[in-house]
Amino acid sequence: SMPLPNGLNLCSLFVQDSVNALALDLNHPALRKNKNIDAFLSRYEKAVSRLRELQARLDDFDRIKLIGRGAYGAVQLVRHKVSKQVYAMKQLSKFEMIKRSDSAFFWEERDIMAFSNSPWIVQLCCAFQDERHLYLVMEFMPGGDLVTLTMNYDMPEKWARFYTAEVVMALDAIHSLGFIHRDIKPDNMLLDRTGHLKLADFGTCMKMDKTGMVRCDTAVGTPDYISPEVLMSQGGTGYYGRECDWWSVGVFLYELLVGDTPFYAESLVGTYGKIMDHKNSLTFPDDVEMSKEAKSLICAFLTDREVRLGRTGVEEIKCHPFFKNDQWTFDTIRDTMAPVVPELNSDIDTSHFDDIEDEKGDVETFPPARAFVGNQLPFVGFTYFRENHKLEEKFKNEIQVKEELESKCSSRQRAEESLRKLERESALLQHQNTESLRKAELETERKRGLENEVSGLKEQVAELKKKSQISQISTEKNIHLERQLEEVSAKLQAEVQESGRLKKAQGEAVKQAQQLELTLRELQERLTQLESSKLVLEQDKLGLQDALEAEKKEHSLGTETITDLQARASGLEEELKQMKASLSKAEGEKRQLQEELTGLEKLRSQQEIDLTFKLKSVQQRLEQEEEEHKATKARLADHSKLNQSIEEAKSEVLRDMERKLQEERQSKQQLEGKLMQLEKHQSVLDCDYKQAQNELQELRSHKHKLTEEVDVLTVRVEQEAQRRNLSQADLKAQRQEVTTLRSTEKQLKQELNHLLELKLSLEKNNQELRREREEADLHLKELKDQLEAEQYFTKLYKTQIRELKEECDEKTKLYQDAQQRLEDLQEERDSLAAQLEVSLTKADSEQLARSIAEEQYSDLEKEKIMKELEIKDMIARHRQELSDKDNTINSLEESNRTLTVDVGNLASEKEELNNQLKELLQQLQRAKEEEKEMSIVKVSFEKQLQSERTLKIQAINKLAEIMNRKDVVPSGRRGDDIELRRREKENRKLQLELRTEREKLNSTIIKYQKEISEMQAVIMDESQVRVDLQMALDSKDSDIERLRSQLTSLSIHSFDTTSISSIGNERDDESYPEVFYPFPFLTGALFTPCPHGGAVVRITHSQTSESMSFTYQRSSKSVYIDTRPCRITPLFPLDSEDEDEEEQQRPRLALTYERPVDCEPAGDPAWRQKKRKNTHPLMRCMHAQSNLWTRLIMNSFAYSYCFSKFRVALQTTII
Repeated sequence: SMPLPNGLNLCSLFVQDSVNALALDLNHPALRKNKNIDAFLSRYEKAVSRLRELQARLDDFDRIKLIGRGAYGAVQLVRHKVSKQVYAMKQLSKFEMIKRSDSAFFWEERDIMAFSNSPWIVQLCCAFQDERHLYLVMEFMPGGDLVTLTMNYDMPEKWARFYTAEVVMALDAIHSLGFIHRDIKPDNMLLDRTGHLKLADFGTCMKMDKTGMVRCDTAVGTPDYISPEVLMSQGGTGYYGRECDWWSVGVFLYELLVGDTPFYAESLVGTYGKIMDHKNSLTFPDDVEMSKEAKSLICAFLTDREVRLGRTGVEEIKCHPFFKNDQWTFDTIRDTMAPVVPELNSDIDTSHFDDIEDEKGDVETFPPARAFVGNQLPFVGFTYFRENHKLEEKFKNEIQVKEELESKCSSRQRAEESLRKLERESALLQHQNTESLRKAELETERKRGLENEVSGLKEQVAELKKKSQISQISTEKNIHLERQLEEVSAKLQAEVQESGRLKKAQGEAVKQAQQLELTLRELQERLTQLESSKLVLEQDKLGLQDALEAEKKEHSLGTETITDLQARASGLEEELKQMKASLSKAEGEKRQLQEELTGLEKLRSQQEIDLTFKLKSVQQRLEQEEEEHKATKARLADHSKLNQSIEEAKSEVLRDMERKLQEERQSKQQLEGKLMQLEKHQSVLDCDYKQAQNELQELRSHKHKLTEEVDVLTVRVEQEAQRRNLSQADLKAQRQEVTTLRSTEKQLKQELNHLLELKLSLEKNNQELRREREEADLHLKELKDQLEAEQYFTKLYKTQIRELKEECDEKTKLYQDAQQRLEDLQEERDSLAAQLEVSLTKADSEQLARSIAEEQYSDLEKEKIMKELEIKDMIARHRQELSDKDNTINSLEESNRTLTVDVGNLASEKEELNNQLKELLQQLQRAKEEEKEMSIVKVSFEKQLQSERTLKIQAINKLAEIMNRKDVVPSGRRGDDIELRRREKENRKLQLELRTEREKLNSTIIKYQKEISEMQAVIMDESQVRVDLQMALDSKDSDIERLRSQLTSLSIHSFDTTSISSIGNERDDESYPEVFYPFPFLTGALFTPCPHGGAVVRITHSQTSESMSFTYQRSSKSVYIDTRPCRITPLFPLDSEDEDEEEQQRPRLALTYERPVDCEPAGDPAWRQKKRKNTHPLMRCMHAQSNLWTRLIMNSFAYSYCFSKFRVALQTTII
């Protein structure tokens, strides 16, 4: 729906009002001359008439009785023809609403009653309109208003406390909607059928701004209940808040306890004078009993608006000791029995309302239009039906609930999907963990084999050393063998170191495996928790699915369960995030372990290959040199000492190497520690830098606030320039503010200097950190290069392994060929042995062939041994792989069996849980039924008890009502008193309306006279004061600009400086508020010196004279201020005939003004004759300098009025 200015929506009612308004505004003979308008109306005339028949109309209601009449309309009791419901219908004239748009707020009245659900406000059932009137159909309040209640009963303080508390609650409801009532009085307080109070008549309500204030230039309200600030707003710029309603509450409470309003006077002017002088005129009669709390509450309400009770909020009113009692509180007052419950005979009983005669006068309507005026357009969108509004709200609530349920279902589905993913990932982690454990075991076994081989090699070396001591070989071969032994020992040492490294890596792998096991256990525990929570969620889901249809009516319980589910889902999501993070960490650790294991496997395989080749070569050489070693036995004894020295040198070299490695490791650890410290230091510096940035931001915001405060000060200076009497005090205050600004400027300078120092230190630290970070980056780059080199070597190792595998395949083929050759050779050997046995004689000739055959045989045996070793290794690997695969298959089968068993157990448990859940649901249903039965019984008992209590309270209240009921007087006299009170109120209302109309007329006349007469005399003073103020403001502007320039130069980032508007562009024709003080008999004189010096106003009057002169003197020059007396009419008629006769006997007094010759209007020769004409004694006094001046003038006039017969001259001096 499209939003509209008045908070409406583009709905069917708005479209209907628009069509009706357009048709009514265009349906005029002058407008129908236009062909387009005539074609439009003729085309849609039937549709518009059909639409009007379908809309709500006045004919849908039967009018029963007129029960009220106001300034803008009447209220009638009606009955709806279809539903037979009784309502109160308020009828407002559209012409009056437009004519008095400044004081008639029908939109506010309609919105408050339509959109407020408060029990303290009369509810609007529907609103419709026709061509001439607006209709507001409201709930009927059969108890009447509080005026009739106070006329029929004596109001004790207990009752006054009750009704005042209900008025406070009703006003709080209106203020919470953002409105001010401005017409609180007993006439607007209605009683329902139970005797409780509701507020009505919101035609004077006005919307508050963001600060809780209202701007209005007309005084709105009833004279006896109007507040001083509202009264002062007449003809000026009134600016007041919700405290004006609390003033009216104080008047209402006084009237309840005393029987009359506190500022009642015979004339309207007297009432207003008492209200303005409320500090002296508020008195409490001695013959009325009133508690101290009631007096303090009334005095707290009837005081100045700055200290009035309720200005800061309604809570301070509720806490007042006047409202303390044992029967009710502000929360339970609506449920308690009212002091007076109206006795009703039927639903249309109007005995509590006054009889009002119907006025059959002609209703003023819109004049016939000659062009398009749009008289119906201001009322478009006024139509309203509460049932439609309730249905729209219900539909919106159901849509919102549906969306919330859908979002929660989707979030639950996402949680279940994430749970499934977690289960899959946990299964993968378990599988990967088992594989990593298996590989670690294989590595340990391989390590053990390597250690055994190394120990065997050591034994062989020891045997070789023993044999070398015994053998006697030549020195050259011995040296050669020693070199080979040194190489073998160096390689063995390297192998030992590598084995140590492998042990360490194995230990780290074991530790990592243990850590992985711990993480897996934690993950398994979390998985069990998640599974249990999943089961709980599934159970909740089943319960929710079963109870969804039943819980649609009870949305509150559903929302609670949904919030619980949301919390659980959010907790599950957090756990899922944690699980994902832990799983990602475990996967990273697993990948690192796998990479390390692959590297270790490659190193081990390469070392095994190298060792096998080396061992074979060493064995061959040892076998060859065994025979020669015997010959060189003696020489080895000499060289044994050399060998020992060589071995000692080797051990020393190894120790040096180990020490260097240890130092390198320590240096590496130190570098890593330094890197960690640097990173920590950098993080700390980053935090400090962020804190400094935050402080700078706060300083900027503080500076922005200061600039805003300076702007506010300039605005205040502009306002204070209009009030000339307060200019000097304002200048002093502004100077003080400038001093404070300077002090704040100094503080800001100090803070900025401190911040600059901090910034420099932070920049230095940042530079050092950047250098250290660059060094760390270089070191990291070197490490990355090393990693890339290692990765390159791993790739080379992989290619070598592939080549070795290919060579192994080729060698297996060669081994098979060698085996065939060996078989052939063995056959040949057998044949040769036979030949050797047969032919011993041919030994010499075959010696050479035999040696050759033996050499070939030895070579073949060596090759055979090599191939056998390789085959054994391959077979062992194949067997190990087969055993590993068998183990994995067995473990998988076992896991599959356990999973099938778990699935079966879970299914059985699920069935059992479902059965238990069904039983629990049945028990819960039974318990609910029993609870419903018990609740029904409880409600019946409570109703009986409540009825007994109400009957008892009604009997007590009836007794109190009979006791407080006023004495029965003759019907004729009582009717006369009621009629007299009603006519007095009507007279006051008429006097108020007459006064407002006259003031409006006088204000329009005074505007032009003020510009011509008074501004000519005051303009020089104004110009001088403005020049002084402009100079002061220019100096202040220069100071402010200087401060801003300094602040902008010191700040890091530039701020947008807001320009301060100069005050020199004020209007020269500004008007000042007007106050009217009509006094019929004035005698005396008044001298008021001008506050700027040199100007004196002299006011004189006597009973013998027929004129009153105003003299305004400045610099020895007289300026006479004059207003045309012929246009000034009496403010209000006299109250009685005696006063008329007394006025006729007295000499007619007039208020005239003398004007200099050069100030007479041109072209008006009869001006001096009109000047002397007798008029009603109405004096107007202009606020030329300040409100204080006018108050003192008013006091002086009142004093002269009191002593008119003694011709007292009064002089008052204004300082």
